[in-house]
Amino acid sequence: MKWYGYLGILLILLAEINFYYVIQPFADSYILIVWFGYIFFIDSLVYRIKGKSLISSYKKEFLFMVLLSAPFWLIFEFYNVFTHSWFYVNALWYQGLFAFATIIPSVMETFSLVKAFNIGTWLDAKRAAAKPKRSNALSIKLLVVFGFILAISPIILGPIGVLLMWPGLGLFFDPLNYLTGKPSLLQQASLGKKSIILQLSIAGLITGFFWEFWNYQAYPHWVYALPSLVINIKLFAMPLEGYIGYIPFGATCFLFYAFFRHKLFKNKNDLISM
Repeated sequence: MKWYGYLGILLILLAEINFYYVIQPFADSYILIVWFGYIFFIDSLVYRIKGKSLISSYKKEFLFMVLLSAPFWLIFEFYNVFTHSWFYVNALWYQGLFAFATIIPSVMETFSLVKAFNIGTWLDAKRAAAKPKRSNALSIKLLVVFGFILAISPIILGPIGVLLMWPGLGLFFDPLNYLTGKPSLLQQASLGKKSIILQLSIAGLITGFFWEFWNYQAYPHWVYALPSLVINIKLFAMPLEGYIGYIPFGATCFLFYAFFRHKLFKNKNDLISM
């Protein structure tokens, strides 16, 4: 395991201890501490399995993920102005900007680990097509329009729009990526490679579980203003059915990142096989 994997374990242990003792300034920075611990540890596991990983093999791309992550999450904070789905306790806004930098890297590292175990490869065609099947360009453009409508629906619908908050942005970027030659789930499915959909869904659920687990223990934390719609059970602070939102969120992170990284890294490495 890479040396920073052991550092990651130490950071997670530090955060876990500090959840109970609330020693400042560490308590205020728990997201940075625990999630970079998670990122370092997962990355080192991926390296041990594959012999390559985001941090060890694609340092510039990993840094770009960190830089793009906060602007990505601010879109959801903007949604929250209209949906009123969560609020923060004991948190300062500038701490959040640093903490948000861990979101895309966390999902992408988890996706890399899930992919390293070849989970869901039974979904892939035994012999993938040499190139994507020709799709009706008009249909894909209509999907972009439909995705855009879903992406802005939380702003229009208010609290009800929270149901479309997590998949909407991804459903906009996926056909847009397909049209512009960037990695997309439509593209992969047309090649017979459907496992990526399951892998991203699992990555979203895993990171979602740990987001809720560590948030539940922390001094600065978020609180949901969401009612239990079906099952009156909570896992940590989140209503149980709320975890469904993490399933499309993994793909949304991937598709958003794939759109913006294309010009910088398209000739250097393939995002799908990293």
